[in-house]
Amino acid sequence: MGTNRRVINRARRGWLSPDAELELWLGPPSPGREPFFANAEEARAAWERVRENFPLPTSPGRRPWAWWCFEPHGLDNPGYDRERSTLYVVGGILDPQEKAELLAEWRREFDRAQRRGFAHCLGSGGWLHGAAARRAHYRWADIPAALVKQWTTEHRRRKQTIRDLAAMAAPGP
Repeated sequence: MGTNRRVINRARRGWLSPDAELELWLGPPSPGREPFFANAEEARAAWERVRENFPLPTSPGRRPWAWWCFEPHGLDNPGYDRERSTLYVVGGILDPQEKAELLAEWRREFDRAQRRGFAHCLGSGGWLHGAAARRAHYRWADIPAALVKQWTTEHRRRKQTIRDLAAMAAPGP
């Protein structure tokens, strides 16, 4: 039995059904499920109609599938795991608040990886320790390489300064 969801959707310009909104967020469904939009042109038209009022993600640095497909930014969708670092590195796309939230989150994750005894779970019981664990954690957190390099340098300088101060404060022989 057919539905009239496309008729209703067209009758109310600027409004999307939950199915249509979900498809603009996540993209066409996996095989075996019927897509909401008949083709890419229909999806683009829906996106053009609602993009100014489309709900933004609650997580900074995320964009809907339709944004990656239909906005003229010249970027390929890097996938969920690299989306945030891609938008940060390109520059000019993230608003200042979004950028500040991402930097704060990434810094927390970087600092977490600096703790003594830090380990990164590989799943199914596998663990990494030391530098390998930190690198895997940075990839998992999607921290841009330039920030990792900058913060690692700062971290090493702080550790050296602390060692130097401790050596100066230690009583001599």
